[in-house]
Amino acid sequence: MRAVVQQSGARALFLRAGQIDLQNGMPLRIRPVIGRLPRYVDLHLVYNATPSLLAGLEQVDEAALADAIAAAYAADTTRAALDQARVVGLQIDIDMPTRLLVRYEKMLAALRRQLSADSKLSITGLPTWMQSADLRSTLNQVDFWTPQFYGTDIPTGSDQFIPISSVRSVSRFVTQAREIDKPFYAGLAAYSYTLLYNTAGALVSVRGDIDPADISSAPDLELVDQRPFEQSATNASPSECRYAYRVLAETVIDGLALRAGELLVVDTPTAESLRASSRAVRELAGEKLLGICVFRLPLAEDPATLTIAQVVTALADREAKAKVDVRIFPDQSAANEWILEVKNTGTADSASDKTIIDLEVPPDALQNLMPETAAGIETLCALGNNSPFSDRKPCSPRRANLIRFKPRALRVGQTARTRLLINFGLQTTVPILVHMQTDTGEQYENRLAVAIEGSTP
Repeated sequence: MRAVVQQSGARALFLRAGQIDLQNGMPLRIRPVIGRLPRYVDLHLVYNATPSLLAGLEQVDEAALADAIAAAYAADTTRAALDQARVVGLQIDIDMPTRLLVRYEKMLAALRRQLSADSKLSITGLPTWMQSADLRSTLNQVDFWTPQFYGTDIPTGSDQFIPISSVRSVSRFVTQAREIDKPFYAGLAAYSYTLLYNTAGALVSVRGDIDPADISSAPDLELVDQRPFEQSATNASPSECRYAYRVLAETVIDGLALRAGELLVVDTPTAESLRASSRAVRELAGEKLLGICVFRLPLAEDPATLTIAQVVTALADREAKAKVDVRIFPDQSAANEWILEVKNTGTADSASDKTIIDLEVPPDALQNLMPETAAGIETLCALGNNSPFSDRKPCSPRRANLIRFKPRALRVGQTARTRLLINFGLQTTVPILVHMQTDTGEQYENRLAVAIEGSTP
């Protein structure tokens, strides 16, 4: 986490410190934060609601809810002092229905009375609140708020084309937030939604924690559609991307059970879509803008988010770039067995099925392909002039002088591998051509001379 904070230049970290649950009619904090609290950044401890509390909000006493949150915050600040962490405030993350904002105001007022003068109190907010006459008085109880400029509408049918966020919606929401004239952080989304629809096209499940790479590489899923949510007449606009997969056979991905005929839709942000949204925020927010709050912090164990490199690139208003690294190294299990490893080290994702890695090899060098990777491998031969990487046709592995590796997907940070049974002889480098189309439509091509690791000159 420290590396992420340092790379991003974050001035504050909003850290979930637990959830408020409803047990026997009374609110109670559960799932407290574990581990040592970071001491290198200002902390706002965040408390959100369980589904049980959300379902019972109309029956919960406002003072009792305030007491539960205040007790949790007091315990957590005491613990933070032992860790020498800098806790500067707390944030309430409750998706309060707009009609209950008056009750929310009462709870916040009761909570404020229990906090020290130097503790900042803030809340997250829904875009729908900004149409309510009760919002301003609710915000009078807090020091600032973090309206979430995303996730307003969830597509309940597979035929609906609704992104998590768009530059157009962000521009509209940030303009409304500016007119409220309350200090705010702009909440922007940097994570994927995965939506499962049944055979009738009705929404079954929404997940925000599944690795899109696991979906794109699953053998029982067929990619049937991929496109940006917004597209100009000439090219893709900075936009989130939608990938739709047909389930071919019953399977399970990260605990999500899928049945044949169902549709799995993945809505993924891009560095360019986050860049465009953050630019809109800076241009339209006005003087009350405190900063941009990215949901969620891109940690290694959360592959559903953009990487830290993508987030930093976007917030710095730099163009996302494609970059692919290639390695060839020996597989220790048998002689002449090699691993071809391809990794996306740039800040732009590859569009599905749009990455091609061509290896130029001597004729008769390739002895066999590994069965488990044959579907992603083609063997090709020269047609006439034998010029590298051109004029090829399919041929047998024994005759081939070009190996074409085609990963199903290559997201930023993702690695694809295949095993080859090949005799390189005295060869120490391999000419390789990398071609990739990014999710924003960019065509990336790079010619390399890749060293064969472990070879003898």
